[in-house]
Amino acid sequence: MSIAVEIAVQDLAGLEVAAHAGADRVELCTDLDRGGVTAPVELVEQAVARARELVAARDARAHFDVHVLIRSHAGADDFLGRPEEFTYSAEQIDLMAQQARDSVQAGAAGVVLGVLDARARVDVGALRILRDAALEAAQQEMRGLSLTFHRAVDTLPDRAARCAAVEVLVAEGFHRVLSSGGAHCAVDGADDLAAMVRAADGLLDVCAGGGVRPADIAALVHSTGVGDVHLSARRRPGADPAPGVAPGSTDPAIATAAVDAAGAL
Repeated sequence: MSIAVEIAVQDLAGLEVAAHAGADRVELCTDLDRGGVTAPVELVEQAVARARELVAARDARAHFDVHVLIRSHAGADDFLGRPEEFTYSAEQIDLMAQQARDSVQAGAAGVVLGVLDARARVDVGALRILRDAALEAAQQEMRGLSLTFHRAVDTLPDRAARCAAVEVLVAEGFHRVLSSGGAHCAVDGADDLAAMVRAADGLLDVCAGGGVRPADIAALVHSTGVGDVHLSARRRPGADPAPGVAPGSTDPAIATAAVDAAGAL
């Protein structure tokens, strides 16, 4: 079994930690404390260049790459039960479409999207605008692109709605959906994650994310069938600081432990 590890980072230092730990990819954003918003294109360019340097130096996996979160604004990290966090005006959709184009042109191997309508369903029309902007930029660069739907899916009202969303995303050509199964922590949403895996029917990867700790990974994978896990690899608020690691930074020990836990499966 091969379990991919994705680490959310907000700077080059975090990217380097993820690469050296053996992660498969990073999700790049800023303002992680509020759930993340799109990183400036200059940071995307720098992250892509650094990832390529690390791969060339064999300090990262050969397939290590950068995926970019596309989100114009964030209210709070605790967005469960508030699908309005992921509804956007036409102007915001246009902004995110441009952010997606810019990120792909800057070298991102994937974009992480999510948009809901006023009835708390996947807003297919708006999602297509974002998806097509990213795909057109990739086509101009003559390369492929990975499409991920983010944790907006966790604000949907129930398991049936999340499974229906998975079916929509398969039909719209997405490769992955990031979810905690609607819970604050993915381990508590395991039943929903398993249902989403079944709904995907092997046509889309379900990536378990949301409060994931290295110690959770084996149980998550065995109980849900997910093939990907996502974490920020940062120490939780109130935890003892790690020597040499700034508060809120990507922790090498946590990142390495997550990769080791996934590799043991």
